[in-house]
Amino acid sequence: MAARTRRRSFRILTWLGAFLTALAALALLYEAIVAAQAGQWRLVPAGEIWFTLHTASLNLVQAIVQRYLHPFLWDPVIAGFLQWPLWASFGGPGIALLTIFGSRRAR
Repeated sequence: MAARTRRRSFRILTWLGAFLTALAALALLYEAIVAAQAGQWRLVPAGEIWFTLHTASLNLVQAIVQRYLHPFLWDPVIAGFLQWPLWASFGGPGIALLTIFGSRRAR
C-alpha cells in the first residue's frame, strides 16, 4: 500500500513539474513576443505579467499577506520573487521536479 501511495505522489509531482515547465515555456514565448514588438529583448518580471492579467487579484493577495500573515513576507520576500522573470520562476522548480521525480523506468 505504501509503494502505491509513493508512486502516486511521484506521478503527481512529475505532472506538477511538467505543468510548471509548460507555463515557463509559455512565459518565455510571451517574452519573445514582447521583444519582437519592442524591437529589443527585455526580461519581463512575473509581477508585471500578473498586473497585466489581473490587477485586482494582485492587490488582494498583497492585502491578505500584509494584513493576515506578516508584512515582512510581502516586502522583500514575495515582492522580490515577483521581480524575477516568470519563465525562471516556473522553469526552475518545474525542471527540478521533473529531474527528481521523473520517470524511474528511463534510469
